[in-house]
Amino acid sequence: MARSIGMAADATVFRAVITKRYSSDTVTTYEGPYGSIADARARVTFWTNYLADRDEDGEPTGTSRASGHVERGAITWERA
Repeated sequence: MARSIGMAADATVFRAVITKRYSSDTVTTYEGPYGSIADARARVTFWTNYLADRDEDGEPTGTSRASGHVERGAITWERA
């Protein structure tokens, strides 16, 4: 998905690191870059809620098949 990442050359960027556990595999994905830590945290929350374990009534059990954290970085721009 294209997004606007027009920012200062020395700007701090953030990415969401999501670990998804499936019955046969564990996959780590990276989403970003985001210009704010809140945007990256929102993606971690989304996946935690989306892959939440549910009981027989469809209610969340308080556990999830996804977890994650946010990483901070800096981008170095160079001519391609």
